[in-house]
Amino acid sequence: MQKPSSSRPAPSKKWWLLSALLVCASGSADELTDQGKTIATSGSGAVLACVTCHGAQGEGNAAAGFPFLAGQGTSYLTEQLTHFHDGKRQNPIMEPIAKAMSADQMKAVAAYYSQLSPPWDKQKLSNVQDLYPAQSQLGAWIANRGDWDNNIPACIQCHGPGGVGVGTSFPAIAGLSAAYITAQFKAWQTNSRDPGPQSIMGDIAKRMNEQQIQATADYFAALPTELSKAATQGAK
Repeated sequence: MQKPSSSRPAPSKKWWLLSALLVCASGSADELTDQGKTIATSGSGAVLACVTCHGAQGEGNAAAGFPFLAGQGTSYLTEQLTHFHDGKRQNPIMEPIAKAMSADQMKAVAAYYSQLSPPWDKQKLSNVQDLYPAQSQLGAWIANRGDWDNNIPACIQCHGPGGVGVGTSFPAIAGLSAAYITAQFKAWQTNSRDPGPQSIMGDIAKRMNEQQIQATADYFAALPTELSKAATQGAK
């Protein structure tokens, strides 16, 4: 007697292959993140533990000029480590560390920090800024409106509202110390930091004057503080 055929077709070999690949990819991603965590927290050979300067949770140390890494995109972090390694970005602390790292180690560290939470609430921070500030508020104006007379686009066009970053290649800049942000503009102006894709940041930096740079740096550095103030006032 012939068995009745099932109404549900048997899984195809392609489906099983896809499932296996997904499991392997997940395992590889977890392994990469674990490797990155080990390097970040304990170091590896000549590679100094990242937490020494950038904090236990990648929150950075603004007072000492060390930026936060938590929540930054994998592509951005990998690219910056590669630039330190290759000498395209100059820094006396990071260059020797990056030069001691392999490409796989750079990817691992980037993967680890990308999955940590940034030191502020991304959703709330993106709603703090005023998209229509008074033109007299120079930093807020350039950040949100730009200076098109001098071909300077608004910062939020690439870095997102509130400077919370966009995707994996455009980093978050809100909450970075004003001194750090200012130093990066000067590095672009002096060609001691790679100008970035299509030389966007290198060209913009060279079109900005010292007053504009300082005002913009002060604006983004203060945004998380403004978020805290808003939360406090809302709780009253």
